[in-house]
Amino acid sequence: MSIQWDESMSVGVPVLDEDHKTLIRLINDYTDALENDEGLFVTDSIFSALGDYIHYHFTREEGIMEMAGYPDLERHKKSHRSLEEHFLELRESYVLYPNAAAEEKVKIFLEDWLCSHILKIDMAYKPLVEPLVAAGKI
Repeated sequence: MSIQWDESMSVGVPVLDEDHKTLIRLINDYTDALENDEGLFVTDSIFSALGDYIHYHFTREEGIMEMAGYPDLERHKKSHRSLEEHFLELRESYVLYPNAAAEEKVKIFLEDWLCSHILKIDMAYKPLVEPLVAAGKI
């Protein structure tokens, strides 16, 4: 099953929406690789790209939240660090001990994290960033 982007996921900042779409594509690539039994080399290369992109996106998103004066920025940053750490732990565990249970655990984490993070946590900054987008500042 793939995650499908829809407008309800928009955080009101086109560049961040594109980041989220890229993350969805990478997660779907991982899921497809598992379903097609493409092996550890392929899934780990997707993991690597996903880890790099997660860090890149979080840095960009935090900069935009700071620019918008988002009052809960520090807590949001902490949630980002926690998500990155958990992702890295899951990746390491999967690479060291690849098995179907580990694959499923990673898949569920990625899908739940992306959808719940965008649909719940990221939506909190949307009202603050939309005026900046409308004014052409982002």
